[in-house]
Amino acid sequence: MLAGCSDGRPPVYPVSGRVQFLGGVPVRHGKVELESIEHGLTATGTIQHDGSFVLGTYTADDGAVAGSHRAIVVQIVVADGSFLHTVDHGRPVPVRYADYGSSPLSVTVSATHANELVIELE
Repeated sequence: MLAGCSDGRPPVYPVSGRVQFLGGVPVRHGKVELESIEHGLTATGTIQHDGSFVLGTYTADDGAVAGSHRAIVVQIVVADGSFLHTVDHGRPVPVRYADYGSSPLSVTVSATHANELVIELE
């Protein structure tokens, strides 16, 4: 199902995937955000404990517009010792991936093919 076709908004296409470090270790939490180079629209998704995510633009899981996108991975972990963590947050994501100005990540969303992305961090 395509959202946005009848209301003048650019259509979106389902996008899911996985965020991982080199070697396949999953990023265990955070957010993924794509910014369309053509439209400026953003699609976001929550990273699950296994590294998987589903993106949404107009709703939580409707997908992203087709075309080239800049990508960021944002992760916030409070590790100041003020409380005991009960969840293994895994390896922290380097801060450079959290800003469009420093993130080297980019992806392409297709209007005709399945969009199962693997976003790999160094």
